[in-house]
Amino acid sequence: MKLFVTGGTGFLGRAVLEDLVKNGHEVHAMIRDERVRLPENVHPVLSNLTDVKALLTCLQGMDAVVHLAGKVSRDTNDGHSLHEIHVTGTRNLMQAMNEAGVRKLVLASTSGTIAVTTEAGRIATENDIAPMEIIGRWPYYTSKFLQEKEVLAWDKEDKLEAIILNPTLLLGPGDDRMSSTGDVLKILEGRIPAMTKGTVAFVDVRDCAPAFSAALEKGRRGHRYLLNGTNVSLRSMIERVARAGDVSMPMFTLPDRWAKWSAKFIEGVYESMDRIPPIDAVSVEMGCHHWGCSWDKAKSELGFVPRDPQETIFDTVRDLERRGLFRKR
Repeated sequence: MKLFVTGGTGFLGRAVLEDLVKNGHEVHAMIRDERVRLPENVHPVLSNLTDVKALLTCLQGMDAVVHLAGKVSRDTNDGHSLHEIHVTGTRNLMQAMNEAGVRKLVLASTSGTIAVTTEAGRIATENDIAPMEIIGRWPYYTSKFLQEKEVLAWDKEDKLEAIILNPTLLLGPGDDRMSSTGDVLKILEGRIPAMTKGTVAFVDVRDCAPAFSAALEKGRRGHRYLLNGTNVSLRSMIERVARAGDVSMPMFTLPDRWAKWSAKFIEGVYESMDRIPPIDAVSVEMGCHHWGCSWDKAKSELGFVPRDPQETIFDTVRDLERRGLFRKR
């Protein structure tokens, strides 16, 4: 297939580009900077999501679009920019697709649009609905929910054929921008002073990439697929990272109420001194929730198979060490 890919320079994007080429597709990747280096045999296309006319030109002769472009942020002040990228940008892309006669769209979203709850032990599936009372507090997940809503509406109106993939927290080597592996580095640097009782789900980026190729061939239009590698307590994840990096564990586990209050207090003190806080209150609040989800649907329909999560943790830590961001004792 002749494919147009957005967001190919990101953590997930590079892995997906390499897999698409390996599977014999002709891949054209949108870039905003001509100096960006792409994987071998990927054709660069200079454009952006704000220019519908430019996108229309890029989409001529394409068979499908793989939409990976986005911004990961927990900053509550980024609401406007996140909406522009995820909602307005996606709307522009779909408009250009419609005018160019390109029907198929594979969208990369996040498990957080449906797979987050205050209930311990609950494993989410694709049949769950968005818990707006939770994600409405976090601009990133709100913007991704609205993005999905737009895409599914266009699919329902038969303007395109959409498939949505929802990965959990992406780990593994190659996150140059630290968009996903920043939490691992915080653990290694001792910047998580206490633990919460929440749970976390993560998946190896190298396992997610083949799911996009599979979605182009086997994915059902109007459907979503959760991509996950494991569901563990936050304490268990921190233990795994600490063991891989040979660092000490946080000493305390705080009740949710105290964890949130302490994080806001510390954040306020540091900001009053114009200093960067060692922790942020949003991340702590997220750590008080439960993010577990099933990957059975992706396994049965897309052939998705996650690797041993400990391998993912070790490879993530080794990559941070190789890049000089962390030095093992």
